[in-house]
Parts: sequence; structure tokens; C-alpha cells
Amino acid sequence: MGYNISWYIPGRVVQAVFMDTISLEEAESASAKTAQFIQEGEPPLVHLIADTTNLDRFPTNLNILNRSASKHLWQPKLGWTIVISTNSTTRFITGIITQVARVRFRMFPTLDEGLRFLADQDATLRDQILNTITA
Repeated sequence: MGYNISWYIPGRVVQAVFMDTISLEEAESASAKTAQFIQEGEPPLVHLIADTTNLDRFPTNLNILNRSASKHLWQPKLGWTIVISTNSTTRFITGIITQVARVRFRMFPTLDEGLRFLADQDATLRDQILNTITA
């Protein structure tokens, strides 16, 4: 399996780590699992960190991805979506999909940068997030 979905901060921040090659079926499964985490999370918002730094290949059909593999983007409790990537194709496709869904979204080249941004955006998580960042 080319992904792992887990709590980064239980009930508040979901971490989706993608690696190697992701098929459309895996992308759909990862989105559904992420949506489930968000639904089960604590109000008011559940944030998502998607780390694609070790992702080699993924489906690039925007229409299919937007329709089938973006279930998590339509969750009412979804807060910020933070994508960690340096790949230009990943950055382009993710940017388009998140604009269509009109979600709060930022992209960063490193996890630490993404976490620092999230800590600035959600004061209720600031201390927990900053305690997880490597020095």
C-alpha cells in the first residue's frame, strides 16, 4: 500500500503519508479513510497534513481525481489542508483540486514549515504542534 493515514495529533490533525506509486483505487481509498478520520475528529476543525515527499507516481486525471479521490475535501469539519511537496506536478494538481473545492490550503517543501504555519493558524494546537517540531 502506498499510503498511511493516522492521527498526528489525536482528534485534531490527520497525517496522510504517500509513498512510491499510488493507483486511482488507492487514492480513492486514502481519501475515504481521511474523510472518516475527519468525521470522527473533534470540533470545531480537523486539519490535514498530506506528505507527498516520497511519492513517485500518482493518477493525474484531474476530473477523475476531483470526482473520486477528493471525498475528504468536502467534509464540514475540515480545517487547513497542508501539503508537503517539492514535486511540481504534485503541487500543480493539488493546487487546482483544492481551489475547486475551496478549502483552506497551503503547500510547503518541508513538514516543519507546514507545521509552523498550522501552529500560527490554530492557537488551540500551537503548543502541541511546536512540541513535535524537530529543532
